[in-house]
Amino acid sequence: MKYRCWLFFAVVFTLPMYMRLNNGLLLIFILVSLFDIIFISKKISLKNLLVNGWPIVGFFMLSAMAAFHNGDVNNFRYLETHWSLLFVPLVMLSEKNFYAKIRRTTFISLVWGCLAALAICYLNLIMKIISEGESLQNWFAWHHMGHDFTFITDAHPTYLGLFVVTSILFLIQDKKFPQVSKYILLIIFLFGLFQLASKMAILLLVLFFLYLAINNIRQYKQQLILLIFGILFSAFVFWTFGNQYMKSRMFSVDEILDEKRIDRWEVSYQIFKENPFYGAGFEKIKGIRKEKYLHGDYSLAAANDLNAHNQFLEYLSVNGAVGGFVYAISLGFLFLLSIYRRDHLFTFIFFAFALANLTESMMVRIMGVEYFAIFASLFLCSKGSDCANNRQSIRRDDIMLSAKKMDKI
Repeated sequence: MKYRCWLFFAVVFTLPMYMRLNNGLLLIFILVSLFDIIFISKKISLKNLLVNGWPIVGFFMLSAMAAFHNGDVNNFRYLETHWSLLFVPLVMLSEKNFYAKIRRTTFISLVWGCLAALAICYLNLIMKIISEGESLQNWFAWHHMGHDFTFITDAHPTYLGLFVVTSILFLIQDKKFPQVSKYILLIIFLFGLFQLASKMAILLLVLFFLYLAINNIRQYKQQLILLIFGILFSAFVFWTFGNQYMKSRMFSVDEILDEKRIDRWEVSYQIFKENPFYGAGFEKIKGIRKEKYLHGDYSLAAANDLNAHNQFLEYLSVNGAVGGFVYAISLGFLFLLSIYRRDHLFTFIFFAFALANLTESMMVRIMGVEYFAIFASLFLCSKGSDCANNRQSIRRDDIMLSAKKMDKI
């Protein structure tokens, strides 16, 4: 069990970087776990998978439906990205209590993984500046940000931004993490978000800040002050040293609305209208979309085979109304269940995931699929136990504080 635990932490640690390494570790983890569960502990639970894991497995079923849309049994290659939606919940929900116990350590693994990814990116950035004899004022130049910044780790900036935001959410609400280390990590992560140039990640952080300010200002007073300072300091440095192109990308209203992206959404919606019930399927979607991109004079989108960059529209075009319904009902269920359990960490994680899906098709890339499979399964295993423990701890602290005040009186 211990070696499987370390394998799992290694999978989460490498999630923000080096896709091939991460995929190899995930494959080993799944194979070893299935062997142990089936032949040693004999705790395999298909019932848990179907009864509790349907919000995750439902997405795998959509992938299978899209892969075999035309009835060709040789289309297994289209499922390569999606197998974790079946096997990760199968493994984790078969041993729910075990994964509930390591919930906090799982998040800590992601925190250190994000730190390692940013450290590698920054080290590469420093080496490039030195080797090319550039000024430090070019730190926020366009060729040192976004995709150019994360290229060394084989990571997409938006996905890494989502993982960093998830790590920030965890650190702020966690009561056991050493305070000094927590504040140092928060500053690094906040600064890193601007280097990633991910507007969505920064928007998520601002929304989280507003949520804390409205609902938990007393409980998270120090973290809120640090959050304000970190955002303002990072924004000031970016605005002072960033070039005009990157400033316009991050703060321009036109760039935020991005009319070209919205126009491309219309293409996916047209495909849905032509295939309203079961969609176009994996085999045909690229060809149909490329043809419509060229017809609509979106040559860059056609040349790069861009997907819908909106997960709901992606499911509508690939899986039709069935896909749109499963997507909405699954994410909606997880979000509402987290509210019912008062698991505020996962409430915001699911909200952040849904919001990120407005401008990205997160369930198309393996990095997004794996992130959802692991953390949605972790949520379904944990039953909000950590959140409940945190609330009890807070109540005990309030009671002790009140008692001390009474003694003084």
